[in-house]
Amino acid sequence: MNCVRRLSLPIAVLALALGSSGAALAQAGSSGPGRPTAAQMQKIFPDQKRLAISDHQARIAILQNGERCLSSAGSSEALRNCMKQERDAYQRQRQQHRAAMKAVFERNGIPLPQWSKGDRKGQWGERSQGEAGSI
Repeated sequence: MNCVRRLSLPIAVLALALGSSGAALAQAGSSGPGRPTAAQMQKIFPDQKRLAISDHQARIAILQNGERCLSSAGSSEALRNCMKQERDAYQRQRQQHRAAMKAVFERNGIPLPQWSKGDRKGQWGERSQGEAGSI
């Protein structure tokens, strides 16, 4: 019985803390300035899903091409060339995916998301100055 009393206070404190943080989480989930609303995101969901699937398939193709290239490489130089080609292909794919998502936002009249410094280093779709470009 004594054990139950000792546990009830921490449980009550934990429940109170979780209950109060729920309201904070609900507020944090709302759309801030420069961010799409939930309704806007729901509107573009079909396009977003289609583009995500297409992007995934393209990345799989890049990996498969890279594997073929690596398997046939006969020297260290050829191996480096294969890896460079794969990195370049990934970069082109990211740019194409970013441009397609930008077009979806624009076509639906939704301003591009502006991320705060804590979310990303630059604006949506842009790399920061010091960001590395390779693996």
